[in-house]
Amino acid sequence: RARMATESARSVALIDVYGRLVRLLDRMAEPPDALGARCLQEKMTHQQLSQHLACSREMVSRLLKDLETGGYIEVHERRIRLLKNLPARW
Repeated sequence: RARMATESARSVALIDVYGRLVRLLDRMAEPPDALGARCLQEKMTHQQLSQHLACSREMVSRLLKDLETGGYIEVHERRIRLLKNLPARW
């Protein structure tokens, strides 16, 4: 548990919000389907994501909208689907 707390603190301190979002989505996503897309295992609100990322809900909404506009993700009924690999930097 201490190791997880240390990793979480390091992530918040050293990695930007976009980097934390990419890591979270990658960790929560299921293996690729026949089309190569990956879905998150559970439905999450922007507020829940922001709590995981230690940032504002508005920031999560902005990042997800940018990724959706760029064709990287698809959001339908609170389910996030990763259509292709997310860029390392945004």
